[in-house]
Amino acid sequence: MKIGLIGFGSIGSYVARRLKGELVWVVDAEPSVARRMAALGVRCSLHQKIPEKCKGAELVVEAASQEAVPLLLECLPHCDVMVMSVGALADLKLLAKLEKRAREHKRKIYLPSGAIGGLDAISSIASEARSVLLETVKPPASLGRRDRRRTVIFEGSARKACALFPKNVNVSATLALAGVGFEKTKVRIVSDPKVKRNTHHVFVKSAAGSMSFAFENMPSKENPKTSALAALSALSRIRKIKSVLQIG
Repeated sequence: MKIGLIGFGSIGSYVARRLKGELVWVVDAEPSVARRMAALGVRCSLHQKIPEKCKGAELVVEAASQEAVPLLLECLPHCDVMVMSVGALADLKLLAKLEKRAREHKRKIYLPSGAIGGLDAISSIASEARSVLLETVKPPASLGRRDRRRTVIFEGSARKACALFPKNVNVSATLALAGVGFEKTKVRIVSDPKVKRNTHHVFVKSAAGSMSFAFENMPSKENPKTSALAALSALSRIRKIKSVLQIG
């Protein structure tokens, strides 16, 4: 599979290192990217904007920021896309535009599970769900804070969480899209100096039963605001696209 990559940060560089032979181009305006690509042995063309007609890519992976997600609109006429900055899809107008463009050109939009799992089960019982709560607990540094004791810094809808913490709660957007939507999905964000890992607890109550999931993820070495699992999930999703055996 020929892959185009938007963003060469912690997730993008991880994907690039492991898919060197399939990567056809990278888009990133950061001056240091060319040097970092060379150091990692990533040999493909580097651009500051999407190449014309996506330059042969069969899949474009967005691994940059919420602001980069609208760029995928120009990719969908030519290839499938993957969104890592899922929080951008809390903008329902953007989501509708992406879905419309994908339908028009018979393309797919892939959303990796990111820093949590269990999304297949949550999606299965979404129509029966009474409540969905995500509690995210991170070290203060991961949230850009210096709290000396456990502090709840946000409680509200997934939509508000995505707007206020765009670099920290992509997981809430993925959960909302898999389940009961952005307004009904409730989010609690906690800054805790005693924790060393990014922790996500998901609680679901439904007519089909109750579920709870707990994930304790090590922060990415390159970016403490991102869980290492997020990069792993991107690579796993790409491999699954290519696999004849689909599970879940």
